[in-house]
Amino acid sequence: MSDILAQLSEPFPREVERSMKKGGTSLTYIPISEVITRLNTVLGIENWSYEVRDCHRDALDPEWVIAHVRLTVVIDSNVVYKDGFGGQKIKRMKNGDPVDLGDEMKGAVSDSLKKAAQALGVGLYLARSDESLQLEQEIAEEEAIDPAVKAAWESFTSVVSSLNADQKAKLNEFWMEFSGNRHKPQQDTATVADLTALSEEAIRLSFNAEYVDDDDSNE
Repeated sequence: MSDILAQLSEPFPREVERSMKKGGTSLTYIPISEVITRLNTVLGIENWSYEVRDCHRDALDPEWVIAHVRLTVVIDSNVVYKDGFGGQKIKRMKNGDPVDLGDEMKGAVSDSLKKAAQALGVGLYLARSDESLQLEQEIAEEEAIDPAVKAAWESFTSVVSSLNADQKAKLNEFWMEFSGNRHKPQQDTATVADLTALSEEAIRLSFNAEYVDDDDSNE
């Protein structure tokens, strides 16, 4: 059994690892496809399986889907069980509806399976922290954002950072009137049109400019 566990615990090739810097720290994780490949290669397809014991929206935070997976492996005729718990944050469309709840459940199950496999040594050397788990979610969300929206968001936040408290309050009043009392836009829910209007108003406020009536400008 020790030989099998040693093979499961082998570090992954650098080319399959994924990493991203956050807060000056480089965090690394392994995709679920590589975890499954490791289990198939070391144990054999017929010697492992998993069962989704539970998968539901979190009662305390309904923005998350939580899953419980039980991994069953056979090593030297011994049956070993490992449980894993994981989660996936729900991504939403512009109108607030979930993009695809089924995909979020799949992501939560994949996260749980990786944690169960980690209990057998798969990827354990990475010593994944809660921060790295959150990073995976942030990467997935960032990849799903329209590049045009991302650029508009960066431009908007850059302008807003220069406003004082009074100007930000006025910008909030503008948004409520402009949007019909919609919630403040976030990067994953905003539209280019919304962000453009907000950026233009923020620029106007930053220069303490006033609106000029077209008729007055022609006098």
